[in-house]
Amino acid sequence: MLYLQQGAHDGLRTTLFFLRAYENRNSPSHHPLESRGRTHPMTRLTSGLATALMILSASLAHAGNVTPDVIFGTGNPNGGWTIDQSNSIEVGLRGKTRFGAVLPNNAGVYQAVTGTAAGVATWNYEFAVNVDYGGTTGATLDEFIVILEIDTDPTSGVSYFPLDIFATWPDNALGTNATGNGGGVIDPTNLHLYNVAQNSQNLSWTLPATIFNPNKASIWDFQLTVYDALDTGLIDPLAQTSIQVVATPEPSSMVLLGIGVAGLAGYGLRRRKQRQSAA
Repeated sequence: MLYLQQGAHDGLRTTLFFLRAYENRNSPSHHPLESRGRTHPMTRLTSGLATALMILSASLAHAGNVTPDVIFGTGNPNGGWTIDQSNSIEVGLRGKTRFGAVLPNNAGVYQAVTGTAAGVATWNYEFAVNVDYGGTTGATLDEFIVILEIDTDPTSGVSYFPLDIFATWPDNALGTNATGNGGGVIDPTNLHLYNVAQNSQNLSWTLPATIFNPNKASIWDFQLTVYDALDTGLIDPLAQTSIQVVATPEPSSMVLLGIGVAGLAGYGLRRRKQRQSAA
């Protein structure tokens, strides 16, 4: 079991919280539509059709702004998101410098710099979900399961660990299509009031130090998927997007390292020459 974060300021937890919360969310009493005695508005897709649609939607994924804006924090710019819009649902992922600009992005691959700031990695991963981005279905967050899969392999390999965003991060910023920049609220017990959920997180909070070393060059993959709340087997994805963050040292750091190595080599050569002259 990995360490899971229960809010950005709670630190790391070694717990079964995710599994228990996930089971609770999928018990009959936690199916919001069943408990209210009405039919879910989303049409259940067959497995084969869902697969075909996801292949198509993956080809249509694009970078840009999320709807309605970035609603977490204060003054965070929109833009640079890797987005999929399918079945009236919009999902977005991006990498961003902490308290700074969006990371350089090339077709969903974001370039980060290794190192720490205030004790955590210099970059964050950010996710955004809007289950009615066009304002046409009236769908709300309680009608869906949203899974963020986080890579636990720092190499070019991928080993995903799934997290239910509502069970794992009760500090998600929630809102509607009318919410402005930074206007999200923290209200995890009333998901039926909102259609937008967003958050900005850091792998230093999410993964243990035995897996994530912010000072070491590494590659991290993230995948965000939305499912119907009644799809307890997580079989038919309704919208999905993915990104990769490649963390490497700053070029200036590499240059200084190279100069240092060259200096040590030169010093060693001079010492050998001095010993040979003295002999």
